[in-house]
Amino acid sequence: MTPPLILPCNTVFNDFQEFNKLGDSDISNIIKNRLKNCNTMVYAYDGTRRSYLIENTNFNSTNDVEKETLIDYDQYCKTAIKKLLYDLVMMFKHGIKTIIYPMWFCTLEERGPEYLPKFIKYLRGLNELLDNEELVQLYKENGIRVIFYGEYRELLERGNDLILLKKFEEIAELTKNHTNHTILFGTTIKEPSETIINNTISFYTKNQYKPTKKDLVENYYGLQVDDVSFYIGFDRFSTDGRPILLSDKGNEDLYYTVSPHSYFTKNNFRKILFDKLFCRSNVNAKEYKLKVIDVELMKDFYESNSTSIMGIGSVNPYGNYWYPLPQSILPINTRISNNIASTSNNFASATSNHNCVNSSTNPNNSCEQGPLIV
Repeated sequence: MTPPLILPCNTVFNDFQEFNKLGDSDISNIIKNRLKNCNTMVYAYDGTRRSYLIENTNFNSTNDVEKETLIDYDQYCKTAIKKLLYDLVMMFKHGIKTIIYPMWFCTLEERGPEYLPKFIKYLRGLNELLDNEELVQLYKENGIRVIFYGEYRELLERGNDLILLKKFEEIAELTKNHTNHTILFGTTIKEPSETIINNTISFYTKNQYKPTKKDLVENYYGLQVDDVSFYIGFDRFSTDGRPILLSDKGNEDLYYTVSPHSYFTKNNFRKILFDKLFCRSNVNAKEYKLKVIDVELMKDFYESNSTSIMGIGSVNPYGNYWYPLPQSILPINTRISNNIASTSNNFASATSNHNCVNSSTNPNNSCEQGPLIV
């Protein structure tokens, strides 16, 4: 095994390919230093039903292509969430302290009562954390604690699955002494504002003093949690399941995969980390100074993209899926490395072989920086 590199805490990488040569432990050390006090991310794992259809549809040309496909939810629940559980281990090995997976959020209530039984079947896949010996060992070796927060009891009681509720309790008990990392599985039935109001009143009634943010966070999540630093979603640019109290500042960086998260890889995650650490942290610095040539190039870029809007997409009538439309245009005279023009096939935000110009501007804490300005 190659020993980890001894990297200065303020090491800056301008090129993704160089960053990607680092071992997991090397990147972990950088993450732990750069994301102090905000080492929390949201992984809004999604697209599992589409992935199931792709993996279980026979594309033999002799088949009737107009035949409707069906999801066998009993079979689907056995594998749909398993990929997530392994993804979490990979992310933790890169130095992430806390990951939040919003399992159920209030807008899902709009899908009607027929959706809940299907979703509960999906959640049964979490039994892997008890039955899969490899996963049990991985979570133990890496010190990963599992906590269920929010109104999951109410949700499972509504779905009449007290057996699964018991399983959740067993998972939490099995991992309660793991202290290196935490995965928070969240259930939010009520709107966030209502939850905060109710929790505040309940805390005051019980303790007879006004709660601080720290009090409310620990009461709701079961432990102290850093503010969210970045959010990984899929499909349309929304922040479903955004965790209450931990996203108050609204400065988390947002990333969205174009393909379902079953396609998500370690390399994809490293692209996000590189962008987070060395691209988004070099803009909006207090020492922001520009030369005339810089302003000229910026002018060319903004004028070339004056009609471009990130987040605009279209719907493919075959498959009925949304996809983002390409937006950014790099002017011919822009003096940017050609690498930055090569975008990843799977990302709307992070680029594939990209450089970050002038990333030495601010090699310090990435948590206090604003959104990316190209």
